Amino acid sequence: MKGGTTALYRYLQSHPEVFMPAVKAPEFFVAESNWHRGLEWYRRQFARADENMIAVGEASNAYTKYPQFQGVPARIASHIPDVRMIYLVRDPIERIRSHYQTRVWQGDERAPIGTAVFDDPRYVNYSSYWLQLEQYLTWFAPEQILVITTEALRGSREVTLRRVFEFLGVNAGSLPDNADREFYVSGDHSSSSLVPLRVRKALKRHLPAAKRAKELENHVFRVIDSLRGGKAAQPRPPIVMPESVRVRLAATLEDDVRRLRAFLGPELDGWGIA
Repeated sequence: MKGGTTALYRYLQSHPEVFMPAVKAPEFFVAESNWHRGLEWYRRQFARADENMIAVGEASNAYTKYPQFQGVPARIASHIPDVRMIYLVRDPIERIRSHYQTRVWQGDERAPIGTAVFDDPRYVNYSSYWLQLEQYLTWFAPEQILVITTEALRGSREVTLRRVFEFLGVNAGSLPDNADREFYVSGDHSSSSLVPLRVRKALKRHLPAAKRAKELENHVFRVIDSLRGGKAAQPRPPIVMPESVRVRLAATLEDDVRRLRAFLGPELDGWGIA
């Protein structure tokens, strides 16, 4: 969440040997979301994958929202034990700031940042990457999980995408045509990102999966823009996190980052947390 999963989804979707469904995040393995629909429903999300596809996958960031959603790794292991998973992480404090900013702009958060990010445990839990990762290491071998950083995906995209493709066993020399494009850079908000979360969740509940493809979603938000009088939402200045809040978060996340760094090595040296 807020780490670039949409961008990676788009890059993977454009690879000729990878199939990603029109609905980015089916959230099948989340009990509170679509688990009740059954395995055949999940299989149908990938029905259009042809025989040339070597890797077939999806991009549900809800799978790393423990402890809000529990039991996800066990459900995955029960059906696809040989799965390969990619975990995309960014500077954890910046992820919290971006998460808070998005919720404020959507109207879902009203508390000051110094209060909200400590009172609502989701902010810190979603940025506790080792906490999330260790839920999976109980069920899967480390070799089944590739952890990459948002910073690497943005700053060294070609190298990072080749690493992703090699991990998935697809042609690493076939870079997608959109590899030079940024998708949903933090701070660049479309109309959809300004629609309150409760509204977007209602749309997902009441519209059939096939109709939740991006084309319909864009149409819905164009209608919303027209109801605003045809005026596009004006860019807003980013919310700044006070240094006192940043220092407190760094102390809170220090142990989690230390454990993740021990698992991954020097790749995380640019995060500014000891």
